[in-house]
Amino acid sequence: MSVSSRLRRWPSTVFVAVLAMGLITAGDNKTATVSASDDSPTTQAVDPDSQKIADIVEQQMKERDLTGAVYGVWRGDEVIAMGAAGDSPIGLPATPEMLVRIGQPMEPMLSTVLLQLDGEGVLGLDEPIAKWLPDFPRADQITPRMLASSTSGVSDYVTNPNFLKQFYANPFTGFTSEQLFALANERPPLFEPGTSFAYAHSDLVLLGEVLQKATGEPLADLLQDRILDPLAMCDSTVVLTSQISEPYLHAYTNERGVFEDSTFWNPTAFLHSGNMTTTVADVATWIRALADGQLLSEQQHEAMMAPSTAGLGGLTDNKFFAYGVAHDGDWLFMNPAYAGYNGVVYYDTQTQTLVIAYVTLGPTSNANTDNALSLGKEIATLLVPDRPPQV
Repeated sequence: MSVSSRLRRWPSTVFVAVLAMGLITAGDNKTATVSASDDSPTTQAVDPDSQKIADIVEQQMKERDLTGAVYGVWRGDEVIAMGAAGDSPIGLPATPEMLVRIGQPMEPMLSTVLLQLDGEGVLGLDEPIAKWLPDFPRADQITPRMLASSTSGVSDYVTNPNFLKQFYANPFTGFTSEQLFALANERPPLFEPGTSFAYAHSDLVLLGEVLQKATGEPLADLLQDRILDPLAMCDSTVVLTSQISEPYLHAYTNERGVFEDSTFWNPTAFLHSGNMTTTVADVATWIRALADGQLLSEQQHEAMMAPSTAGLGGLTDNKFFAYGVAHDGDWLFMNPAYAGYNGVVYYDTQTQTLVIAYVTLGPTSNANTDNALSLGKEIATLLVPDRPPQV
């Protein structure tokens, strides 16, 4: 959701794992499709559902006044559809290989590195973070495991009105971890550590800092060495400035009361929870690796996907959030949203059906919702009609 909508709507939302993001819009929503390149880990196939998927994208763009969209749909390693629709920038067609701000799919990358380091004896899942961040309030009670699953009780800085005020005053200015910690601690904790669940971007900032201090390496290097390089995600990069390489999907939003290009809003407002640029194809590579446990031992992967937070804050064995991933029955779910980019990821663990889309807003789009969700759900329902996602 946009930052403003998160402030209004988060308290009533139990089953959401978002990275605050926004949208865009356009007139002529022409759709471009592309096959996978020769060095892609997937294979392109002519699928009878590809045109239906393109039609869903175009219809959703018209209904929601979206400017541009990039999307991909897979079943296992087979490409069902990959394409782009609309304009980026306005007046030029969007293309499927355009970069976007990744948002929430970055979060389980931190959890994966955490589990790897725990297995290597570098840090312990249940060691108090006071070992690395002694000055943070209640650091002697909070553990990395809690941070990875949002059970620390630390207030979410994104829902702090002071954060919104600072961010919208100049969205091109970045934030440091210390600034975000201060915003998180302006309000009291929500509950005692480990006793409930409440999604908080603050937890990801803390977890990223713990990983850096425990290893002596920047998080960007940790993710490059342990996630991006092993999976050959060559188009993905952690960024600490407003930079984004060509070609990129231009972001637009109206959340500050004017329709504007928000592509270069500084992503460190969501430090360690989404400050990465990527492509739809790279996100697909990551989600399949995450679902299959390619970078973890079998035991670690089972622990990562288990309903370890069930019973906390309204979560259940069937609907829960843990280690950066939201679960809805057989479906894994993510809904990144920030600064003109709205995204969705649905992955069915039974059929290995994967739906990914990122869209951008137009002048009359509703910035108070993630406009990619209905698009993704409609495509997922088309492909898995007997068990569609309920999120």
